[in-house]
Amino acid sequence: PRAEAVRAAPAQPLLPFVHPPEEEIAYGPACWLWDYLRRSGASGFFLPLSGGADSSSTAAIVGCMCQLLLEAIQSGKAPGPPHARGVRAPAPDASVLADLRRVTKSADDWTPSSASEIANLILHTCYMATSNSGNETRERAAALSGEVGAYHVSSLIEPMVRGTLEVFATFAKRAPRYRDAGGSVAEDVALQNIQARLRMVYGYLLAQLAPWVRGREGFLLVLGSANVDEALRGYMTKYDCSAADINPIGGISKTDLKGFLLWGAINLNYPSLAKVVEAAPTAELRPLGSAGEVTQTDEEDMGMSYAELSRFGTLRKLGRCGPVGMFELLRAEWAHNLSATEVAVKVKRFFRFYAINRHKLTTLTPSYHAEAYSPEDNRFDLRPFLYPAAFSRQFGMIDQLVAESAVGNP
Repeated sequence: PRAEAVRAAPAQPLLPFVHPPEEEIAYGPACWLWDYLRRSGASGFFLPLSGGADSSSTAAIVGCMCQLLLEAIQSGKAPGPPHARGVRAPAPDASVLADLRRVTKSADDWTPSSASEIANLILHTCYMATSNSGNETRERAAALSGEVGAYHVSSLIEPMVRGTLEVFATFAKRAPRYRDAGGSVAEDVALQNIQARLRMVYGYLLAQLAPWVRGREGFLLVLGSANVDEALRGYMTKYDCSAADINPIGGISKTDLKGFLLWGAINLNYPSLAKVVEAAPTAELRPLGSAGEVTQTDEEDMGMSYAELSRFGTLRKLGRCGPVGMFELLRAEWAHNLSATEVAVKVKRFFRFYAINRHKLTTLTPSYHAEAYSPEDNRFDLRPFLYPAAFSRQFGMIDQLVAESAVGNP
């Protein structure tokens, strides 16, 4: 064998190849999900599908995973450089088919004929509606699940919400109200949070019993869909649907996800993703308008746009910026649109919410971390998670810089 090795011709050099960001988001998490699934003993995934950008991205990534599985089973091709540049020609991968039969508990002679057939066995989705849910998100969720091939149901969880509030009323002797109905901020937020947390509870119930409902065996892993921006800002209910088993988009920003959705609409053949991008992100946790329209948007709730939030996160991590350094950079970068005072307000707002919501970062669902701006979940971030939310020294210095700027530019 040693002599044969000496006589063997050296392999051809492999040319460098880098995927565009949209392909990285599609293929990287897709392979990560499959590797985790086939090792976990689970028989598939469960995803609360809201029809918004985040959960739609997760569904599309699972759909991409199913497409890659079919390619591996049928031809052995993989995305990336042509195999002519590699060391072997593509060939059907019997080990992938064996793993898929084992995961889906299918017969030894079963071979899938389409990616949607695989998705129907692996991916289970549910649109969890309340009285605050709009028809548009319901339709987008149904359309995308159909394109992917997932096993999809729509459930009205309003009875769960009412039941919980009825139990609460036995203690409080009164019912909380939304702000539009005269309630306080505390009442309004509590009414939103109970909907979000009940979705998590119902989601885990479905993950355990959906295979049983279908007459199949096994259990499902729950997929989360909280993006990196919302994690940094803390714009999520603790232990809601962001609490899951694994999260393929936990290290990806909303800005990059929008680019992926547009790419996936064409390259994954999921055209409904384009409509998802066009819609304004909303949690749909407050009452609808008189005409049934959604009255709540994420960016209005957060007090900042996703583009701004993405920039804050990038400067915090890659730029290693604290409040003052970030203000100085953004004052120059955003000078054509915002005054120094307006930039100061936005930077302070970000760091205040980043500080008071750090406790949420310590409970983030294990995620796919491949981007340089990743939030560093609690397994890697060894910095203290308790920060002084007032940032008195830093914010005071920002105020001083704003004042100096006003003097220099009367």
